[in-house]
Amino acid sequence: MAVKRKKTRSNRKARRFPERGNVDWQGPLIDYKETELLRKFTTSSSKMMSRKRAGTSTREQEAVKLAVKYARFMALMPYRGI
Repeated sequence: MAVKRKKTRSNRKARRFPERGNVDWQGPLIDYKETELLRKFTTSSSKMMSRKRAGTSTREQEAVKLAVKYARFMALMPYRGI
Protein backbone atom coordinates (compact mmCIF):
# COMPACT_ATOMS: atom_id res chain seq x y z
CA MET A 1 0.00 0.00 0.00
CA ALA A 2 1.39 3.38 -1.01
CA VAL A 3 1.68 6.12 1.58
CA LYS A 4 0.28 9.47 0.52
CA ARG A 5 2.34 12.47 1.42
CA LYS A 6 1.00 15.90 1.98
CA LYS A 7 2.15 18.45 -0.52
CA THR A 8 3.91 21.30 1.18
CA ARG A 9 4.27 24.70 -0.31
CA SER A 10 7.15 26.96 0.42
CA ASN A 11 5.84 30.43 1.22
CA ARG A 12 9.17 31.84 2.27
CA LYS A 13 9.93 35.34 1.10
CA ALA A 14 13.12 37.27 1.12
CA ARG A 15 13.28 39.13 4.41
CA ARG A 16 14.09 42.78 4.69
CA PHE A 17 16.32 41.95 7.66
CA PRO A 18 17.84 38.52 6.89
CA GLU A 19 20.11 38.55 9.93
CA ARG A 20 17.05 38.48 12.22
CA GLY A 21 17.58 34.80 13.04
CA ASN A 22 20.79 35.49 14.97
CA VAL A 23 20.39 35.21 18.75
CA ASP A 24 22.38 38.39 19.51
CA TRP A 25 20.51 40.54 17.01
CA GLN A 26 18.71 43.47 18.66
CA GLY A 27 16.87 44.74 15.60
CA PRO A 28 17.61 47.64 13.30
CA LEU A 29 18.44 50.86 15.06
CA ILE A 30 15.75 53.20 13.84
CA ASP A 31 16.21 56.89 14.54
CA TYR A 32 13.87 59.72 13.60
CA LYS A 33 16.76 61.62 11.99
CA GLU A 34 17.32 58.92 9.35
CA THR A 35 14.64 60.11 6.97
CA GLU A 36 15.87 58.08 3.99
CA LEU A 37 15.39 54.86 5.96
CA LEU A 38 11.98 55.99 7.19
CA ARG A 39 10.85 56.81 3.65
CA LYS A 40 11.32 53.14 2.76
CA PHE A 41 8.58 52.30 5.27
CA THR A 42 6.09 54.83 3.91
CA THR A 43 4.10 54.90 0.70
CA SER A 44 4.26 57.65 -1.92
CA SER A 45 1.35 59.38 -0.19
CA SER A 46 3.30 59.35 3.13
CA LYS A 47 1.18 56.64 4.74
CA MET A 48 2.79 53.96 6.89
CA MET A 49 3.22 50.58 5.21
CA SER A 50 1.66 47.56 6.83
CA ARG A 51 3.88 45.11 8.68
CA LYS A 52 3.29 42.46 6.07
CA ARG A 53 4.26 44.74 3.20
CA ALA A 54 7.23 46.29 4.99
CA GLY A 55 8.52 42.94 6.25
CA THR A 56 8.99 44.06 9.84
CA SER A 57 8.19 42.40 13.15
CA THR A 58 5.87 43.90 15.73
CA ARG A 59 8.69 45.55 17.69
CA GLU A 60 10.33 46.91 14.56
CA GLN A 61 7.03 48.28 13.29
CA GLU A 62 6.41 50.04 16.62
CA ALA A 63 9.89 51.60 16.47
CA VAL A 64 9.28 52.74 12.89
CA LYS A 65 5.91 54.20 13.85
CA LEU A 66 7.39 56.26 16.69
CA ALA A 67 10.32 57.40 14.57
CA VAL A 68 7.98 58.56 11.78
CA LYS A 69 5.85 60.41 14.34
CA TYR A 70 8.88 62.24 15.74
CA ALA A 71 10.22 62.99 12.25
CA ARG A 72 6.88 64.47 11.21
CA PHE A 73 6.70 66.56 14.38
CA MET A 74 10.22 67.87 13.79
CA ALA A 75 9.25 68.67 10.14
CA LEU A 76 11.77 66.20 8.70
CA MET A 77 9.02 64.26 6.93
CA PRO A 78 5.69 65.42 5.50
CA TYR A 79 2.38 64.51 7.09
CA ARG A 80 0.90 63.85 3.66
CA GLY A 81 2.16 63.32 0.13
CA ILE A 82 2.23 65.82 -2.68
